[in-house]
Amino acid sequence: MSAPQRVVATLLFAALPGVAAALGLGGLEVSSGLNQPFDGKIAIVGAKQGEIADVDARLAEAEAFARAGIARPYSLTRLRFSVVPTGDDSGYVHITSRESVREPALEFIIEVTWRNGSLQRKYGVLLERK
Repeated sequence: MSAPQRVVATLLFAALPGVAAALGLGGLEVSSGLNQPFDGKIAIVGAKQGEIADVDARLAEAEAFARAGIARPYSLTRLRFSVVPTGDDSGYVHITSRESVREPALEFIIEVTWRNGSLQRKYGVLLERK
């Protein structure tokens, strides 16, 4: 690689961190137990200032579950997803249900969309009696 090519490559790589930073999802924190209404939170990470206001979260469509090779039982459709801002560039997805969860293991795919993109992520949780 010639000296001018190295300079251009260095400048491009230096610019990438700002471009490559994208919205993401943290781990699932569950505060409910088996035979209770579901209550969980997923941190939204890497959001740019003001981006949280455009974020929407929902249970992924059946096709996403099929591609991942996991079942999408009807009971998952009872989960409610809402984005809760905690600042200009932070927030979390609050996952709740009105009905008690009777299955000890849940596996689901969440789909998050915003103005500049979308992502899907699979989560699994084992619920214990509380």
